[in-house]
Amino acid sequence: MHTNLKQFIDQFEREAQQNGSYRSQLGRAELTFLKEVWGPAFQHNYDGLKAEYPFKDFKGGMRFADFVFVKNGMRLIIEIDGFTTHARDISSGEFDDHLMRQNDLILSGWLVLRFSARQVEKRPQQCQRQVMQAIGHVWSIDYGTLSAAAANVWLHRKKLIIQMANRRNGKIKPGEVAAEFGVCSSTAAEWMKRFTKEGSFTIPPYRQRATIYHLRETEPST
Repeated sequence: MHTNLKQFIDQFEREAQQNGSYRSQLGRAELTFLKEVWGPAFQHNYDGLKAEYPFKDFKGGMRFADFVFVKNGMRLIIEIDGFTTHARDISSGEFDDHLMRQNDLILSGWLVLRFSARQVEKRPQQCQRQVMQAIGHVWSIDYGTLSAAAANVWLHRKKLIIQMANRRNGKIKPGEVAAEFGVCSSTAAEWMKRFTKEGSFTIPPYRQRATIYHLRETEPST
């Protein structure tokens, strides 16, 4: 276990015991998220991340979010849902209450991301991508420039796209990037233009339009 993660867990357990929180230990899904998703995405920097964060809901009751990230004006909630929290396992009234709670958080200015425990365990890179995109998106809306965290989103994104290109004999199309990241083609094309300006990719001189990009041979994939 990474030293920073151990410190994060120790601090959570210490504060939970001091505050008499109903949960003094993180569950398996939460620990997996910290180890496999957040840690690799942000070089094991957990500054600004809080676990089991308390909220008052629209009825005045106390609720807890699995994780919140609050830093430099960003307000991100991350929920890890196990199979027992699926709609089929709760009553219709509880399901309505669940949706109202989430809507209330969004209307209060929170960005909400939800992952299943299976996604966190089986597809951590996809979860990493969405968390990093969310942080970069919120920062760009609020400030228009990249923070250190948002800049790291670009570095991580470039690394993944370079890996994709290596699997395709050093060639990649914006459409392939769009499909992999779940964004529109124009967004993927803008990404590729930026990475080309940075020197990671080149455009064949015989093509009038940038429909395919070639990875520079000197660009590492790790």
